[in-house]
Amino acid sequence: MKRKEVKELPAKKKEELEKAIQKTIEEIVKLKIDKQVGKLKNISLLREKKRDLARLKTVLKDKELKS
Repeated sequence: MKRKEVKELPAKKKEELEKAIQKTIEEIVKLKIDKQVGKLKNISLLREKKRDLARLKTVLKDKELKS
């Protein structure tokens, strides 16, 4: 996730964040499977997706606490 995208996260609606979280989880599962099979060349991509997921969950939690 690029810095610009990270800065735009708080402006997104709750539904959009939940959709993005679900999509990121699916990507992480796919990357884990690829890693186990040996297809994944760039292992740091998995770590990056996990961090993106944490960012999304943090912004969602902040929105829930503020409302």
